[in-house]
Amino acid sequence: MPLRGNDYVYTLPMTTAHVPGEEIVNNQAAALPASLPYQPLDWHAITMYVDPNSHTISTLYGDDAAMQSVNAHSNASERSAYMPGSVLALVTWVLRDDPHWFGARIPTVPKSVEFVQMAASGQMNHYRRFADENMAETHLETVEIAKRMSFILNLAAARIP
Repeated sequence: MPLRGNDYVYTLPMTTAHVPGEEIVNNQAAALPASLPYQPLDWHAITMYVDPNSHTISTLYGDDAAMQSVNAHSNASERSAYMPGSVLALVTWVLRDDPHWFGARIPTVPKSVEFVQMAASGQMNHYRRFADENMAETHLETVEIAKRMSFILNLAAARIP
């Protein structure tokens, strides 16, 4: 009876209201800044994963050239060999409680965006990382760059029926 005005369910009603200071009902909090060299949210999602230890969710996006490589290797046991010139972006968001669904977690502000641009054979792939609240470009040690590129390039594409 106490929730009769909200359809007897323990959820908050969806509205188009804008709450100043905290985006609780709109998708703007998870948006990426226009200052990035690419806009990966306009690309195709390749795979995603949740890290419960760091309370983050990450999605690997690929441009059209990267998706051609993924589609050419549709067997789940094969790893995609991305064609030269293709660009991948691993976008990581911090998770927060969803105010509309008890126990659910949703992305909030972006934590980092990592880009890997595939070079021609025999050349080094190009890696760039943008992090923190202002999404400034950050520079990593060479060893760490190699680890991050290997991690990103070895993420298996999600099987799409």
